Amino acid sequence: MLESLDMRKDVQEIFKMTPHDKQVMMFSATLSKEIRPVCKRFMQDPMEIYVDDEAKLTLHGLVQHYIKLSELEKNRKLNDLLDALDFNQVVIFVKSVSRAAELNKLLVECNFPSICIHSGMSQEERLDD
Repeated sequence: MLESLDMRKDVQEIFKMTPHDKQVMMFSATLSKEIRPVCKRFMQDPMEIYVDDEAKLTLHGLVQHYIKLSELEKNRKLNDLLDALDFNQVVIFVKSVSRAAELNKLLVECNFPSICIHSGMSQEERLDD
């Protein structure tokens, strides 16, 4: 979010309007080396915590599924899983904006209630969804 200059400006404005004495925490699954110094400007005495790929984090009630497949197998297997599993919410992460849009279209065509949120959308568009 802070990599986009427009978004960074919005965050800076909000930051300035909040009390000086506040706790600021930032979380990211992917944080580039270039953006780390920007993040640190928003925090006092920041601490970075890295979660090893091998570490297993478990949230109560959260079930994660992982299946290694070729690209051509993914849509069919996802459809099969969604048909077979009992769920009330699903979050699916994909690599690109185009893949997110394609997957959303496929899910809607298969009668799954789906929304697509990606980096190509403005914050206002993301909140509307």
